[in-house]
Amino acid sequence: MQLAPSEDQAALVALVRSFLEKEVPPSRVRAAEPLGFDAALWRALSQLGVAQMALAKAPNEAGSSLLDCALVAEALGAHLAPVPFAEVVAARAALAFVGSAAASLPELRDDEAPALALALRPARNGVFPLVPAGAVAGWVVGLDGDELVLVEAGPGEAGRGDVGAASPQSAGSASRSPRNLGDSPLADRSAVGSRRLCLARGAAAKAAFERALDVWRVLSAAALSGLSARALEIGVAYATAREQFGVPIGSFQALAHRLADVSASVEGAGMLVREAAWAADEGERCASALASAAYLFAGEAAQLSAGESLHVHGGYGFTLEYDIQLFYRRAKAWSLALDAPARERRELARRVLACDHAPGRFGPPRAGARAGATSDAGMDFRLGERSDRFRAEVRAFLAEIVTDEMRGRAHASGTYHDWTLHRALGAKGWIAATWPRALGGQERDPAEMAAFHEEAALAEAPIDGLLITMMVANTIRDLGTEAQKQELIPPMIQGEALVALGYSEPEAGSDVAAVRTRAVRDGSGWRIDGEKVFTSLAHESQFIFLLARTDPDKPKHAGLTLFLVPVDAPGIEIRPIRTLGGERTNATFYTNVYVDDRFRIGPVDGGWSVLGVALTHERAGGSQEGTRVLAQFVEWAREARDTDGRRRIDDPGVLEAIARVAIHNEVSYLLGRRPGWLMERGEPAAVASSIARLYYTTGFQDTCSELLDLLGPDGVLQHGEAGAPAAGWIERAHRHAAVGTIYAGSSEIQRTIIARQGLRLPRGKEGGRR
Repeated sequence: MQLAPSEDQAALVALVRSFLEKEVPPSRVRAAEPLGFDAALWRALSQLGVAQMALAKAPNEAGSSLLDCALVAEALGAHLAPVPFAEVVAARAALAFVGSAAASLPELRDDEAPALALALRPARNGVFPLVPAGAVAGWVVGLDGDELVLVEAGPGEAGRGDVGAASPQSAGSASRSPRNLGDSPLADRSAVGSRRLCLARGAAAKAAFERALDVWRVLSAAALSGLSARALEIGVAYATAREQFGVPIGSFQALAHRLADVSASVEGAGMLVREAAWAADEGERCASALASAAYLFAGEAAQLSAGESLHVHGGYGFTLEYDIQLFYRRAKAWSLALDAPARERRELARRVLACDHAPGRFGPPRAGARAGATSDAGMDFRLGERSDRFRAEVRAFLAEIVTDEMRGRAHASGTYHDWTLHRALGAKGWIAATWPRALGGQERDPAEMAAFHEEAALAEAPIDGLLITMMVANTIRDLGTEAQKQELIPPMIQGEALVALGYSEPEAGSDVAAVRTRAVRDGSGWRIDGEKVFTSLAHESQFIFLLARTDPDKPKHAGLTLFLVPVDAPGIEIRPIRTLGGERTNATFYTNVYVDDRFRIGPVDGGWSVLGVALTHERAGGSQEGTRVLAQFVEWAREARDTDGRRRIDDPGVLEAIARVAIHNEVSYLLGRRPGWLMERGEPAAVASSIARLYYTTGFQDTCSELLDLLGPDGVLQHGEAGAPAAGWIERAHRHAAVGTIYAGSSEIQRTIIARQGLRLPRGKEGGRR
């Protein structure tokens, strides 16, 4: 997986952004209102080559990739550039899709104004309604009945006359572009016009139109993504500069956390848009579903970002003097250009259900040679052929060893670890498969392990012990002594030793530095006394990775040390705690427990920095539980009937829920892959890890609640009960989801990391360490 643009794409974006920063300040956007078109800017972009961008018809032919165009659209959207782009590129694409010969077309000059625009909705009663750029484009491409047509502006319509001389509307023609929320050059256009050419008929016409619409969806999504990112920047800048009560308002946690939520959505929208563009270029099997998902989610992210940033401005944000209102209006208007979002969600659901794989998300992109115009581009959302081969091997292995009986034991006991499976994974060398061979690994790349974890989640393999143990093993590998690496790591990665986490205490949860468990020097070792809670899998483990206070006189973050405590040491007591989700965790008690100093991990009183490394390993990655839950729901909906005998899968509410959850799953997947990609490049990943965890866990709670609602009264029945919809698994997921925003750092902790380290919002007076 490669998430960075190619060098050529990066250079293109830098050129466009540099031009826009200089030439398109907000005052220029305002000056173009109410029409929303700046002819001089269009001419300048024409000279730059941007206004003439068109998709390459085939690999290695002249033209741009959709990803190239999306990166440009993102920059244009960030500056609210008052020129049409998505509708123009999509119209050109429609001509290319039907293979219209250049000799059969009229001269389509657009150096002065756009020659073409795509009518997003089929003609009704001889009129294409509210065509984007319809007020300025000389020709419109649209679907009229079963014909895809190219229609020149008729008498009195905007753009009438020689296309090359088309200009912004005069005051006399401005009335034909009705005032609208986004101050966009919308206009109804005749489906007859002064000249009309039929480009294609029947199935070919509709197929070309739908493909062109998907181009428009992706490029409009890119513009919305750019808008959302810039609106967030404006909100953060204002929150940093604006002071109330003697401090910057960005230091207030309530405000900072709202902007952190925005940041997660903005980041996810950008990744989804780029994946959608890439997938279309590569001919991926669910590119059409991704296009729809990107448009929907980018619209939601833009509205969230602009709305929250306006709110940050307080009363000033509501005035026309401040720029944020420009973003607020366009975020909503651009999101409504195609259709009502509810109908678009239903269309997305149908596309997801039509994909030839489980509908939990849009699926891992297929392997094989690239098929599209981006063969030399840097960005690639595939995990790769090595990953696909490993995925097949893992899937076959899990199908054989992970039985219904094994899953049943895990659910019944609440212990999501199985020694038979764990030892088998150790024997395969898969517990530390990414490690160098010299350290007992297989040197598998992160993409291969991403496939492993996806397959394990989909198979409901009980591997919690593996995940926790490897977090600690990675920490020892990073920070431990050579002796510790030789003694402690081998049994962990061979499947013979588990490690539980001993961080939280009754009075130290998210504020983990407040731990009271003491470790006192005793000769060549330490005596530990105290209590830990939520020590999951301690009853199965050989060690507990325990945080203790070694110097009570130092500031609370400075007097901590981490130990790997053998569970069989005298003085340890383990008591079970049952949870809402059915899992077993534990309270552990330590009474005069002796631990040799060789089990100390990191320096004395340096435990806080060691913990930071461990938490980075813990937060990295994403979950596929949402994928499995949606697949279970869809399986139920396909079989269930309502009281009138209609299939639930055809219910509009069910379809809209499928769309929302599928989008959440896909964005969660992308955000979950980003930390590993960053770490592989040697870049910091803490903020990306927090974004991934925050977005997934909060959204998964919404997912489970919404799907459980749709199951109706019977949905409360638990697994094993007769008549339980979806075998009761969604009810269980709903209970389990509640802990997601608590463990591994609560959602509030994740938001604080995002706000302070990611957005660089100021720290409040209460934010310093004491």
